[in-house]
Amino acid sequence: MMDRAIFEAIVAEAMLAPSAHNTQPVRWAQSGEGVTVYADTSRRLPVGDPNDRDFQIACGAAVEATVLSFSARGFGADVTWLDSIDKGELRPVASVTPKGAARPDDVALAQYVKNRITHRTGFSVSPDDVWSGWHDNNVTLIQKSDQIKWLATRIDHASAAIMRDQNFRTELLHWMRMKPTSAGYHSDGLNNEALVMDRLSAVLAPSVLGTKLYDLLAWLGLGPALSGEAARTSGAGAIALFHWPVDGSMYEAGRAFYRYWLAATTRGLVGWPAAALADHPATCATVCQRFGISKERMLLNALRLGAAKGETPNRTRLNVSDVIIEIDTPRG
Repeated sequence: MMDRAIFEAIVAEAMLAPSAHNTQPVRWAQSGEGVTVYADTSRRLPVGDPNDRDFQIACGAAVEATVLSFSARGFGADVTWLDSIDKGELRPVASVTPKGAARPDDVALAQYVKNRITHRTGFSVSPDDVWSGWHDNNVTLIQKSDQIKWLATRIDHASAAIMRDQNFRTELLHWMRMKPTSAGYHSDGLNNEALVMDRLSAVLAPSVLGTKLYDLLAWLGLGPALSGEAARTSGAGAIALFHWPVDGSMYEAGRAFYRYWLAATTRGLVGWPAAALADHPATCATVCQRFGISKERMLLNALRLGAAKGETPNRTRLNVSDVIIEIDTPRG
């Protein structure tokens, strides 16, 4: 059987997969030679993600991360999706079991799992050859500077429109950790370092987001300015519009999105998601029309890509012991 040390090492790598607001909604249990991946529904975002789209994408990314953890140890892996009758807080999502030798492309991606991270500080100029020969059927890659600037404006306006919802802001604040003494500052959610907030902004954020003051500022037309991302977004070398078949599995979409981000990491690029483009219906429709994304596909996310400018903050993650489910097995 897989020993405990190897299982924990697999989980430690798999839990580095991304999730909305860094909610980390995935749990793992050892199942003989394999691993069962669970979704922790207590970490859903019922306001920001009412249909569980991002929740399922995060779970799918974690499943792919588990596969790559096996690959890093030379093993291939089979994924079996589990349709659980149990609708409790912890829901089985997939079983990942070793099978044969790892694929070379999986081994290559697995080497970059620890390097992939969300980078919000901004971008430096990327060498042109970084983008050559790179194609993905699920991605429309936007590289022209005028189109990137247009998208940068759309991102800020979409974010401002979404933030007008007080319930959304309340949910966001629940996952924001603005002081080093805040619970979870070093383990989950979004701390001020990850959000690239100075000390004053971090202090004022709860007072603005948690009250009607934001509504007043938005009414005065300052909503997009409060988002404050356009200048940094405009410096991206490219923006990858990630889309998926409308009838496709969001779990599989999560696997594909994670692999694409890792592929960018292998090219020396950092990424910064801009989910607002997909989450705001009017903006999503406008973007899809402008860039020829067909009605048979849905825009799920946008990934700002480029060479890193400035420092990338440390990744915040729960302890490995926090994401492992202990299952009692019968003893002979």
